[in-house]
This record gives sequence, C-alpha cells and structure tokens, in this order.
Amino acid sequence: MKKFCLVLFVVCVGCSKPEPVLVKTELVSPGTTLKITGPNSTILNDIVRGDSIGLNVLFPVYIMPVDTGMKDFQEPQPGKYRLKGGEVFFTPDTPFKKKKTYFLRYYSYALSGDVWEIIKNKRPKGKPPYTDYTFTP
Repeated sequence: MKKFCLVLFVVCVGCSKPEPVLVKTELVSPGTTLKITGPNSTILNDIVRGDSIGLNVLFPVYIMPVDTGMKDFQEPQPGKYRLKGGEVFFTPDTPFKKKKTYFLRYYSYALSGDVWEIIKNKRPKGKPPYTDYTFTP
C-alpha cells in the first residue's frame, strides 16, 4: 500500500501543469523606461547569466502597427534590458513616442512543453504560447 501511495504521489506531481506567469508592465522614468514584473527573479538571473538567450528574446517590445493584424510581422524595438531586484527594465534606443501604442510579447516557454496542450490546441511543436501586453506612453 505504501508503494502504491508513493507511485501515485510521484505521478500526480509529475503530471501537474505549470502555473501561467502574470506579467505586469509599467512605464517609469517619465515614460522613457518600461518596467516588467512577474516572472520568477531566480529564473531571470539564470537567463542573464547564461549565454543561450537574453531578456530581449523573452520580453520583446514592438510598436503597434496601424493594421493590428500585422502584429506578428513587426521588428522588435532595439534597446537595453537591465535586471535589477527581480524586475526587468527596458529602455529603447529611441524614446517611446507619445500617443503611440506599443506592446510587450511575453512568451510562456514553460507552458509550451505539455504534450496534451499541444494536441488540444493543435499547435505545432516549437511555437510557444504568448501573451501581448499593450501600453501607451
């Protein structure tokens, strides 16, 4: 009976789904820098230390096109990313323009590895789900 309970526990823990990350964006420094909070700071520190991907891959910032159907074809805004106190700060090379809409695309890489999620959503493997967060300076 003890072995059955142990196996059942391991199966339940192994099959648990990762929780989605709630990302928050806020403009700071009179609208010149975007502050991004939400993801685990330990994971962010590992990303910054590693050389596989950077914060620009995890948090690309784009200008919202007039035709919002063309969002997927925009080039990311160039700029500098800093990690400070578990928060990510993005300062674009050219300042944010007033009355212009921008969006941050957050890729949920942790949610992309679930086989059942791929089958259920009929998503091709290798394309992680993402959430767009819009903001206006």
